[in-house]
Amino acid sequence: MIFLFYNFFLVALGIVLLSLKRKAPVWMVWINFLFILGVVFGNYRFDLTLTGEFGVHLLLDHISHYFLLLTALVFLAVFTRKMSVNLSNLLLVLLGVLNLTFVSADLFNLYVTIEAVSLLTFLLVVEGRKKVQYWSAFKYLILGTIGMNVYLTGVAILYAENGTLSISGLSENPFAASLITSGLLLRAGVFLFSMWLPQLHSEAETVISAILSGVVVKSAVYGLLRMEEIVNWELIEYFAIFSALSGAVLAFLSRDYKRTLAYSTLSQIGIVLVSPITAPVYSLAHGVSKSWLFLLKDELPGRNTEEWERLDFWTWLSLALASLSIMGFPGFSGFSKNMVLLEIHGWEKLLMEIAFAGTAATFWRFLMKPFVFSGQGRIKPYSVILAASSVVIGIFFANWKSSLESVLLIGSGLLVHLLFRRCRIERYPLEDFDSMLGIYLLGTVMMCLFSLQW
Repeated sequence: MIFLFYNFFLVALGIVLLSLKRKAPVWMVWINFLFILGVVFGNYRFDLTLTGEFGVHLLLDHISHYFLLLTALVFLAVFTRKMSVNLSNLLLVLLGVLNLTFVSADLFNLYVTIEAVSLLTFLLVVEGRKKVQYWSAFKYLILGTIGMNVYLTGVAILYAENGTLSISGLSENPFAASLITSGLLLRAGVFLFSMWLPQLHSEAETVISAILSGVVVKSAVYGLLRMEEIVNWELIEYFAIFSALSGAVLAFLSRDYKRTLAYSTLSQIGIVLVSPITAPVYSLAHGVSKSWLFLLKDELPGRNTEEWERLDFWTWLSLALASLSIMGFPGFSGFSKNMVLLEIHGWEKLLMEIAFAGTAATFWRFLMKPFVFSGQGRIKPYSVILAASSVVIGIFFANWKSSLESVLLIGSGLLVHLLFRRCRIERYPLEDFDSMLGIYLLGTVMMCLFSLQW
């Protein structure tokens, strides 16, 4: 129970400090980091049902460990950056809510915690007080509400049939399962279902973008993993592969730095969801790399990558290491992509290799930028934290026999970059509200029809 009391304390502390207009202390995220390290490496676990058959089910196991560790690392890095009083306290509340999300294990509690994360996301994005941030956050909130109402409809059907909100032991109902899946895919950041993501993640303040792409979208991924026994994961795999490919193409064609990273998130979440076995590990790997790349934005000359002339050496070095990390270079966190490739076969594996090559092609653009020794720059603390995390993850989960395959995929990405580097996208597709809503409803209908015919 200490885990629960600790996270309720984080939420309460953030709210109190917000009302007092006092900035959240940085040492709180260090305490959180050490606490989570103790939980993970001490193999601390629990399985609690608080109020009987119809109550809240909380489960802390190896799946939770990956997501809790990711949250601790990303928040530790983000809090090295300067931020306003409101942002720091809202982030402290979000930290506690995310920790509680990653131990939720019943249909209704997952809904409550994911909705709480979404509401906090809205408040964090609009804190920047720019018109485009208000509009992108509003679209996120409305679409998310629609998606989670679809989710609740599926939950209501299952509750009517089974009389319980527990995930285990539910009767098979493909229609209800597809509604639940559709709602979570909207929150997770999957192409077709989550076209709100590129604008929201690219227009939020830099530290918020890092949190959104690094951690927040993983809350719905976690929800899907908890529901593995009731959702049709083979169907999810097909949508995931489509997202991995589509996101990689749009990221490659974009010349806006933050848009590139946001579309890359659509692609990377597709890779995460290809296999439930590797999803926790690759969620950790992607979250570390992507938050690092987003945090680097304020060190760069601007968002238009074509206008970059020469980067400061230390900025270029951090950008190069973060790019190698997400590309999957051996020894970095993205190298865990080989675990994903081992779990799939045939045409699915071929398509995923194309997606990985597309990711490499996108980030070769940053590696090829010229740099200059100014004598004034230095590696930022967040880069040290996330670089060390990436290397530890990369070595811990390394399959060194796959090193050559990984290097060849990165090399094929270089070839794609050289052949098509002049290609670009002038207008971002499916980002007006009507298109977002229409394409989400289309994806939901497709999922329901496919699940009924499966």
